[in-house]
Amino acid sequence: MKKIILISLSIILLYSCEDFLDLKPIDFPTEETFYKDIEGLEGGIIGAYDEMQSGNQYNGTFMTLMEIRGDNVANENSGASGGIHYQIEVFTETPANTNFQNAWQSLYKVVYRTNLILQNVDNVQMSETQKNNIVGQASFLRGLAYFNLVRLWGNVPLITEVQTVDEARENFREDKSKIYEQIIIDLTNAKKLPTSWPDSERGRATSYAAQALLAKVYLYQKSFDNAISELSPLVDAIELGQTIGLVPTPETFPDNLKTSKDILFAVQYLKGGVGESVHQNNRYRNNDNGNVITLEQSQFESDSDNRKAMLRPTGSGQRPGKFNAPATNNETSSDFPIMRCAEVMLMYAEALNEQSSTVSADALDALNAVRMNAGLPAKTISDYTTKDDFRKAVYQERRLELALEADRWFDIVRTGQFASIFSGIEPYRQLYPVPMTEIENVNNKEGWQNEGYSIGQ
Repeated sequence: MKKIILISLSIILLYSCEDFLDLKPIDFPTEETFYKDIEGLEGGIIGAYDEMQSGNQYNGTFMTLMEIRGDNVANENSGASGGIHYQIEVFTETPANTNFQNAWQSLYKVVYRTNLILQNVDNVQMSETQKNNIVGQASFLRGLAYFNLVRLWGNVPLITEVQTVDEARENFREDKSKIYEQIIIDLTNAKKLPTSWPDSERGRATSYAAQALLAKVYLYQKSFDNAISELSPLVDAIELGQTIGLVPTPETFPDNLKTSKDILFAVQYLKGGVGESVHQNNRYRNNDNGNVITLEQSQFESDSDNRKAMLRPTGSGQRPGKFNAPATNNETSSDFPIMRCAEVMLMYAEALNEQSSTVSADALDALNAVRMNAGLPAKTISDYTTKDDFRKAVYQERRLELALEADRWFDIVRTGQFASIFSGIEPYRQLYPVPMTEIENVNNKEGWQNEGYSIGQ
């Protein structure tokens, strides 16, 4: 998606002195003129993609909140950055930790930018295909933003229209069930997108990506029938292998993320001094024990597993093989995958298993597809005595297959493994504290902080 990476949105979103998002873009062109034609709406779409590249999302902060918090990566440097990353590692974070403010505001920037697009799209004359593509992409990106928000904080404000500052001060945290309802609406709308784009547009959200993310949302809600309905046509397409398909991990990572059939959607980066790169430190570079790979090699079944070498512990200054793309002046073009075909197969195996009293042949086939893609032998039904045995096998494959992809922490919480993996840690730590700055800016502060955390911290 070189075209998407190189285009910059000429809208600057600033914060007021109280850290609110200004509700009108400034500079030029103005909101009144910018969203009145296809080019303006397209520029808005680029702006939403661009925010996902930021250091407050997949170019930094998400690695801390979504991976270091888990058990595959550790931060053992208590002094770096004032200890804000180490606090996440050892469960001593407070609402004042700037990781939370940065991630929260960045995610709501995406919400704001996509709201602007969706609010103005009906005012522009265009073909039905053009409208579906604009609405579909904006809806996908807003749905993904809210999915991250609800997984990080639970109840959050549900904002689907541009607000004035006075309106924003009256915001409240909506129940997470309502957030999920909106995510489902958004991702359903995004299913109208094409299954693929021309090479010059590669990297934009597709209907395949929307279906996969929607299935994942259903999995989080334990709505397994709906998950299977979304996954079944994807599995068929993956098995056909024309547009999407399974690809061995070493053939996708670290150098072919932009072109691999395994990638359904990724946040793209481009080195070369154009302001669109990712710093190699933000791809798990071990600087002074700041990104220590703690996924033990013994977790892998054998040396035949082609993922094992890519996740070996690293020495000082090194990155794990999975994200060890070439760097120039510390810049890399290392994309960050959000949805992959391998995860589709694992979700399908999990959902089928949850809907059956015994291990089914289709569920086993889906799990085996990932195993054989990793260079491992296929399993048989007799290898799994119970449904729970199969469930644990799927969870283990998710840990190995999706390692370092900002999913492990969420999986630990979603699958009920928190208490066993982090024994002695209070269960309220499964959600992060709402940032202090957000609470300070609303008029009614009641119900704004998650259980266990103090508003005054």
